[in-house]
Amino acid sequence: MTGPNPATPTTTKICPNCDGFATAAISSGGRDSRGHLHTLTVDCSACHGTGTLPLRPRLAVTACEVAAR
Repeated sequence: MTGPNPATPTTTKICPNCDGFATAAISSGGRDSRGHLHTLTVDCSACHGTGTLPLRPRLAVTACEVAAR
């Protein structure tokens, strides 16, 4: 604990498909007349370029009944 307030739970997690590296530059292999490399910027299809996904809500137990034998 680093401060007087307790840590708050996070509401997001790192995307398992891209491991947080949400955008990639992919070379098309060609160069233009000035020598610049042609690249395409592609976003992760699972997180849409954010690198994170929302956490799934936890199941809450509202009522628990135990039967004794």
